[in-house]
Amino acid sequence: MQDGTTSKRVKTQTRILHYEKELKALLRAQLEKVEPGLVADDGGREREVASGRIDITARDADGNFVVIELKVGPCPTGALEQVLGYSSDLEEETGLRCRAVLVASEFSQRQRAAAKRARDVHLVTYQVERMDFGG
Repeated sequence: MQDGTTSKRVKTQTRILHYEKELKALLRAQLEKVEPGLVADDGGREREVASGRIDITARDADGNFVVIELKVGPCPTGALEQVLGYSSDLEEETGLRCRAVLVASEFSQRQRAAAKRARDVHLVTYQVERMDFGG
């Protein structure tokens, strides 16, 4: 038997995963807004590297790999390390230059400062407008 807390946590996690899937689909359809010339290079599926699964693997206008990690809501602690690990793994695996893009609704001042010091990483914010259809 589940208590109310466990049930609420599962429902919340399920909602977040569904929301992330929708955001990922929207992002894939609008990669040009992240960076002109960016195109998906993963067949629509997450690519697995030694440190985890890349949300979107893309190529830039120069043919370089770009690892894109999407976070629902504000960027959590550890996400910068995550995307840098993914891009390092992919660069090592392919022998080709690889950049990292971290996408979230907002970033802390500490994350922004750290990203300035990291090589080949770019922070991108998104905004989703709520649509009410009345009723």
